[in-house]
Amino acid sequence: MNINEIKAKLAKLLRLSKSSNANEAAVAVQKFETLCKQHGVAKQDITADFDPEKDEVIELPFGKSYKKRDIAIYRLIAAVAKYYNGVVMIDNTLSNGKQLKIIASKANQIQIELYGDYLIEEMERISKEAKKENKGAPRSFRTNFRKGFAQAIHKRLIELKKEQESKEIIENNQPALVLVEHNKREQKAALSFLLDNYPDIRRSSSRYNAGHGHSQGQEAAQGVGLRKQTEGVTSPTLALSGS
Repeated sequence: MNINEIKAKLAKLLRLSKSSNANEAAVAVQKFETLCKQHGVAKQDITADFDPEKDEVIELPFGKSYKKRDIAIYRLIAAVAKYYNGVVMIDNTLSNGKQLKIIASKANQIQIELYGDYLIEEMERISKEAKKENKGAPRSFRTNFRKGFAQAIHKRLIELKKEQESKEIIENNQPALVLVEHNKREQKAALSFLLDNYPDIRRSSSRYNAGHGHSQGQEAAQGVGLRKQTEGVTSPTLALSGS
């Protein structure tokens, strides 16, 4: 059995452990404990509703390969991935350049791609308009604007997630602690996948100095609706609320 098959079986046993049949529940608990030890799975990492079709962690490329990293795009995608409990890495093994890759659960991959595309489109549209309005600005204006925009979105997403996790009751009427634990499990799974498959990888940083246009980009990002719904070609409409 692969890890997802093991987790699916453990999730079923966890559900059976809540059975009204005392004997069935006791047997399920014993099997659950045995399987966890046998496969080295932490009990706290298993939930009764685990579904391999949506909870399996996968990696997918984002965008086209490139020679020089676009800091603004990297920062936006990294921010969205983090919001949805995933991570972003740069694959340097390609013969024709580099490639951004998103590591997250299957369900969250859809969210990340949708909102990543949406935010990039907004950034490009707004930055082009700003450049036209500042005709006398230096050539670096739009580059700095985009960096400022991405930095502000990153900060807003962090604040939005904290706000969501701090609510006493979330949308599905579960205690906020349930959401926090859910997020921790997904974050741990994504990071484990990254470290297991790329043990020598170095996490990339996106430090940069502010230049002319940076503050304007930050200000413009405040008006972008992060809760806006977007329609995917092959996916239903999704809201920026987490999985």
